[in-house]
Amino acid sequence: MKPIYLLGAALFFLCDLFGQSTTFKGTIISVGEVPSEVITAQNANFEGKKVVRWKSQESTGRQGNSFTRYISVMKEGKRPLSNARYTPSGVLIYYAEYYGPKTIPGFLLPDLESGFPGYRITGGTHIKLYQTQKEYYRVRLKKGSTITYVFYDKLGNQIDRNKLPKDAEF
Repeated sequence: MKPIYLLGAALFFLCDLFGQSTTFKGTIISVGEVPSEVITAQNANFEGKKVVRWKSQESTGRQGNSFTRYISVMKEGKRPLSNARYTPSGVLIYYAEYYGPKTIPGFLLPDLESGFPGYRITGGTHIKLYQTQKEYYRVRLKKGSTITYVFYDKLGNQIDRNKLPKDAEF
């Protein structure tokens, strides 16, 4: 009887885990396929950055809501790639800058090293949300074939992904 309870608990945990994930289906698109409101917002917010590609993304968020986003992937000089995510009406949701594994902010390293032994840092992102005016770090870790994302607030406190604001669908 005990194995049935354990199996039931494991199944419940897996359903809860997958039920709260965000799925993204993105496509690279031409600038002509991007709504004019999004182009106008991009030019107003990031005038000095060159857009190297546009993406359209159909997503299902953590709450089961479906939405479309337009993403500008940018480059500025020798800096790493960054992106901005917009609603179809041109509202800027967030801006994200990528980090390589060797350029993750130092104040995150003690927690990553102690909390995830055996994992290797493969990259990260600094994300600025525009609706809530909050900032987060997302760090990608790998151990064998397992990939894990860890989230931090701007002070370096680890955050449960499910407790991020609603506009943090990334």
